[in-house]
Amino acid sequence: MTRAPLPMPPIDDQTDATRRFSDVLESLGEGADPKLTLQELVAAFGERGFGAIILVLSLLALLPWPPGGKAVFALPIILMSLELAFQRDTVWLPRWALRASVSRAAYRSGVSRIMKLIRRVEALTRPRLHYLTGEVADIVTGLVCVVLALIMALPIPFGDALPGIALVLFAMGMMQRDGAAIILGVIATAACGLYLFLIWATVVEVAHHVAGWFAHLAG
Repeated sequence: MTRAPLPMPPIDDQTDATRRFSDVLESLGEGADPKLTLQELVAAFGERGFGAIILVLSLLALLPWPPGGKAVFALPIILMSLELAFQRDTVWLPRWALRASVSRAAYRSGVSRIMKLIRRVEALTRPRLHYLTGEVADIVTGLVCVVLALIMALPIPFGDALPGIALVLFAMGMMQRDGAAIILGVIATAACGLYLFLIWATVVEVAHHVAGWFAHLAG
């Protein structure tokens, strides 16, 4: 027996097609419920789908959270990135993921800090370099976003900022069909890879010195 889908909250008819992304983002902080659920986000952005939801979750993940908080956002980003890579037409998330929520007050506070930046970026983006936002490109972008979300969830010092920024750029590129944003996402991803390499090299070097110190004591 299949379970009935969770009912979606009512949304404005203009939400998906005619309202700017920033306006929808801002209006999500005005609900009566003290908790903002992922289900409400999915309903609010509708056909804008993957890019819009990944963008919102990535922006939220860039805010300061307690240890392990990033994983709450990383998991749905991974699921949606895989759906994008496998060319699904609409966003699907399991019922338990749709129930995930954040405090609406914290959401309002975080969004208010970055709203000016969002509006500026929104004004700069436009459809261009279409070959970077086609179906084949979406497959590659989706898979890269999976890797970035995994890295974002790792307990690496300052290691969540770069993958979070890269995810924001990729999501904006997908949503606005802007190949220039995709290119910036690739650059941010390369910077993230370089940072991880430097962290790994540092850890190996420290481990080598510690091992040498213990060997010296034992000798």
